[in-house]
Amino acid sequence: MKVKLSKKFVDSVAYTSSGTDIYMDEVLTGFALRVGKQSKRYTLHKRINGKLYRDEVEETHLITLTEAREKASTMMVNIKKGLDVYDSYHATPKIKDTPDFNVPTLNEAYIYFKSMKPNLASRTVETYDQQILGRLDDWLEVSLNDITKTMISEKHKQISKSSPAQANATMRALRSVWNYCQDSFLDDDEEYIIKDRKHPTIPSFPHLKNAR
Repeated sequence: MKVKLSKKFVDSVAYTSSGTDIYMDEVLTGFALRVGKQSKRYTLHKRINGKLYRDEVEETHLITLTEAREKASTMMVNIKKGLDVYDSYHATPKIKDTPDFNVPTLNEAYIYFKSMKPNLASRTVETYDQQILGRLDDWLEVSLNDITKTMISEKHKQISKSSPAQANATMRALRSVWNYCQDSFLDDDEEYIIKDRKHPTIPSFPHLKNAR
C-alpha cells in the first residue's frame, strides 16, 4: 500500500494480527513503514541496480519521521556508490552478507539484534550477553528453526537446578531476540523465514507466557 507517511499515520496504524504490512511512502520512493504483530519499523524497500534491498532504517519510536527519511536517503546513496548500506551509521550485521533467505543461527540473530538496537543500555547488553553468549553458548551455531520445544524445556530445567530466576531470564532474552528477528528476516513475499510461533515444532516458552 502506498501512502503519505506522517507521524499521525505511523502512531495510529494498527499492529497486524499475523504477518507484516508494508506501507510505501509517497514522499520518498523506496522508504517504507513495516508493521508487524509487535513492532513498527522504518525500512528501505527499494530495487537498486536490479537487486531488492530491504534494510532496516530504525524502529519508529527511536527516530523522527524526518530523520528516518534522511537516513533512508543516505542509505540509498551508499548503495549506489557501492558502499556499505549503513556507512556512517552502525556496522552492518554479518548476517546481511549471507545468501538471501538463510535462517540465522542464534549467534547471527543475536549479532543482528544488538546491531539494530544501538540504544540499548550497557547493563541490558551485559545481561543479554550473559544469557545468550554464556548460558546458551552451545546453541550459538544452531539455526533458530532447529531450536525445538524439547531443547527449550530441557535447557530451562538444566539452568533451573542452580537458579530458577536465571533460567527464566535466559528464556526471556532468547524470546526477545527470536521475536525481533522473526519479524525482520523475510522472503521476497514478506513472509517469515523463521518459523511462526504457531508452528508445532517451535518453542512456545511456556514458562514466560507474559514475557516479551
